[in-house]
Order: sequence, then C-alpha cells, then structure tokens
Amino acid sequence: MNNDERVTDLTCIDIDGKTMLYGVIGNPVKHSFSPRMHSLAFQKLCINAVYVPFLIQEDHLPGLMNAFSIIGIQGFNITLPFKEKIVPYLDSLSEEAELLQSVNTVIKTHGGWKGYSTDGSGFMRSLAAAKIALSQKKVLLAGAGGAARAIAVSLAKAGVAEISIVNRTQQKAEKLADLIYRVSPALAVRTAISRDSSPDIVINTTSVGMNDDKCPLADEILQDCKWIIDIIYNPPVTPLLKKAIGRSISHMNGLDMLLYQGVEAFEIWTGQKAPVDIMRQSLIASVYPDTNGDASLS
Repeated sequence: MNNDERVTDLTCIDIDGKTMLYGVIGNPVKHSFSPRMHSLAFQKLCINAVYVPFLIQEDHLPGLMNAFSIIGIQGFNITLPFKEKIVPYLDSLSEEAELLQSVNTVIKTHGGWKGYSTDGSGFMRSLAAAKIALSQKKVLLAGAGGAARAIAVSLAKAGVAEISIVNRTQQKAEKLADLIYRVSPALAVRTAISRDSSPDIVINTTSVGMNDDKCPLADEILQDCKWIIDIIYNPPVTPLLKKAIGRSISHMNGLDMLLYQGVEAFEIWTGQKAPVDIMRQSLIASVYPDTNGDASLS
C-alpha cells in the first residue's frame, strides 16, 4: 500500500444532516493543503465533519460572520491576506492573538466567534518534536513580518537568552523588538548582528530561497550555530538548508510548523488530540507528491 492509499482509506462516516462544517478563508485559497488534511483527520477520529475552502474578497468580511452563522460553520482557518483584517469582526481573542493582532484560527463559542493564533505555538511544537532546546539559547531571526512576530513572541516566552533580528527594513525590526520587550522586558534583543555573539539557532522567516537560489544570511553568520531552521517548506531544501547540510549543521524546514499549526487548530475545534501521523502523511503527499512519502532533507 503506498503513502497516498494510507491517508485516503479512512472513511468511517457518511455526510448527512448532522455533518459539521469547517473551512479556510483566503485569497487565493485553492492551493491550500488544509481541506484534505483536516477532513482526513476528522474521518480518522470518526468525527462527522468536513473542511472546505472559501475564496472571499475583503469587502465580504463585514458580513462573513453572520453568513457563517447562518450556514452553520463551527470553525475556520484564515490565510493571507486576512489574518489581521479579520480581527475587528470577531467577538473575542486569545491572549496570543490579542498581542499579535493576528488570527489564523476561529471557533464558534457560546460567547460568539473567538480568534486564536497558532503560528507561534505550532512553531514551538515543531521544535519540541525535533528536541530542540531553547532555554538560554541565542537566536538569530531573519525577517520581521507576521510569522516572525508570532515566532519571536513564543521564543521570548520560552526563555531564550537573546534574540537578534535582521530585516531589510530597520524600522520593522525595531517595531518587532518593541513587541518582544513587551513580552519579556529583561530579554536581550538586538536589531543588528553582533560580531561578538554567535547565534545558537538561526531561523529564516523570509521568503528568500523559496523561488530563487539566494540565501538570506551570509556564511560567516552560520559557521558556529547548532541549528538552522527555514520555515519555507516547499522546496524542502532551500539554499539556506543546503548550506546547513554542507556544514553538517542540524537543520529543519517548515513542514512541521505547517503541520502543528493545523494540529493546534484541530484540537481547539474538537477538544480531542489530533491524529498527527495521519495529518503529516496528508501534508507530505500534498506538498511533496513525487517523494513517495519521503520528505527528508539530507
């Protein structure tokens, strides 16, 4: 039995009048791997639910929550470009979503629609799965966008010793540094690379290397680090990770971050432990269809 057969031969329910509806909103959204992953996870646990994509326009947002209430949506994910724009239309936010003013997961509660951000927690679970220790580590973060904000806040809460931010726009790096200080005032935060402080962990949150052969960081920055993480997951081996492999540095791409973001959302919606293995198989089959289930990096 091949990998694709393993992740599709799970049906134990029929769609009927009691089927719960979940989904993802975005523009574009047809590329999303979430519908297959979540629908298979529901089937694996015999939860009578399906997950579908919704292509929307920004001017749909004011009426979206009412429309979703009418058709019985129980929860949904948000992808670009609506993670921040959805916030004013929700009834409440988790502590993390409030801090970031960004939401990627929403659940219908008795008190209305509640928004969560699983970007940072998903990233942290990917590190835990790889047994990457964070306490008192020095981290270099490339980028200062939405993913970087969520990751930086989670790193600050995890007790890292230092975070250095490098970004093309210095103003955005300084804005991110201010956010980190709000979370952890005593944490050492830099908005430039220190010549006397080599990072233990390097994390790329930019899109550099996704569609080109460029590397976001210079070779000398990487020479003494212990881990290199690129949150890009396609291609599975970016130019940055090729350098890690060439230097025998432990490394990881963004597939598990993508996975655990979905795992966190599933657990918020259902209150049950997500079937992680099935969800991972689904992602690998979708993201790397030519690998026969092998998404290894080296």
